[in-house]
Amino acid sequence: MNFDETAWVAIAFILFFVLVWKKGKNAIISLLDERSALIAKELNEAKSLKEEALEELRLALQNQKNISDEAENIIKDAKETAKKIQEEANLKSLEIMKRKEEQARQKILSLEAEAVKNIREITSRIVIDASRTYIQDKLNNKEKINLISKSSNEIKSSIIK
Repeated sequence: MNFDETAWVAIAFILFFVLVWKKGKNAIISLLDERSALIAKELNEAKSLKEEALEELRLALQNQKNISDEAENIIKDAKETAKKIQEEANLKSLEIMKRKEEQARQKILSLEAEAVKNIREITSRIVIDASRTYIQDKLNNKEKINLISKSSNEIKSSIIK
């Protein structure tokens, strides 16, 4: 059996690995076990971090939903409050308008009464002046005295009543 150099190199290579395996098997296995344990530990940490992240995400989504609901409630309350304020303002405006209308009516009635009073005063002055002028121009002394006594009797009788 004659082997060429390549075969001897292959046999030497295999023998080298067998010897290294027998002598370094425990060291290699312990290194691989340590590496395996390290990888398992990192995987567990990654799973734990993933679970924590998912829990944080769930809490954040829950908080977001709560905040969204709270914001909707605040907006709803604000709209209701604005509506109430507007209704109150409308009622106050109507009350103010009614009060102003009543004040205007009272002022108009007052002005009408004052105008009637002024018209009566002016009319009575005109009548008195016209009567005085008529009496001075048209009646003689006897008729004047008779008219004065008659008028004073009427005035006395109206005062005594």
